[in-house]
Amino acid sequence: MKKKSILMIAMMAFGMTMSAAELTVVSTEKIGLSEEAHHPTLSPNGDVVLFTKPDYKGLKSLNLVTNEVKVIDESVGAGFEPVFSADGKEITFKTEVIVDGLGQRDVKNYNFETENKNQIIKPSRKNFDTRALVNKTYASTKADKQSISVSIDGRVQEINPIIDGHRYIWSSLSPSKGKLLFNEIYSGLFVSELDGSKAQHLAMRADFPCWAGDNFIIALKTKDDGYVVTSAKIIAINVATKEVIELTNDDILVAGVTATADKIVYTTEEGEMYLMNIKITE
Repeated sequence: MKKKSILMIAMMAFGMTMSAAELTVVSTEKIGLSEEAHHPTLSPNGDVVLFTKPDYKGLKSLNLVTNEVKVIDESVGAGFEPVFSADGKEITFKTEVIVDGLGQRDVKNYNFETENKNQIIKPSRKNFDTRALVNKTYASTKADKQSISVSIDGRVQEINPIIDGHRYIWSSLSPSKGKLLFNEIYSGLFVSELDGSKAQHLAMRADFPCWAGDNFIIALKTKDDGYVVTSAKIIAINVATKEVIELTNDDILVAGVTATADKIVYTTEEGEMYLMNIKITE
């Protein structure tokens, strides 16, 4: 009986390995826009993508179902890291203004259903974290800190997951809020528990990482000659197996990428936008 139990456990483990999640590309299409698009951000349900100019001036939205483009704001800095609400009906973003000769930032909110835009925080020298304003559960990194702020239902904890970690960037929580994704600028890409424990190294070069469901990370694998980026491919990383799949080749120099569980939207250096439909099987 003991040998039989061991055999059954081995077979179950083998089955779990064989049934690991898989990601396949269903189709890729270029989105016809009459203008350049940069720094894309997808809504939680993947129906709307935000985009801006290379310098983040202005913010527009494209409805991927109706192909309707809306101008949300034309201010400087409006396109830098806008944040969707959990239901995708609203966004919160910052703009840069000059007050008494000094550069300041305000915070605005935009509702897609009513098309109302409101200034919710007046211009200030303080750099507000839009993620903290929108959600009680989030992960945030600051360039001047050697830590990651993880908020669970409003309770914020500062963590330093990597021994001798110098600076963390591009942190986010998985869609189910069960895992933490982050980059350490010298060590690469990691996934850990929410408290920073059990950190797993996934890749050395993985820029602008984002989640595609709970099982895959989408990012850019870049190369440079010391001055400019010479290659930037979209990769998918299986969190469980650490397998890396290249989804684009060197024919396209990808500059920005965003994803949900069934689609990837990316933009090129030239400002072209592409939609890649994907399928994830468990």
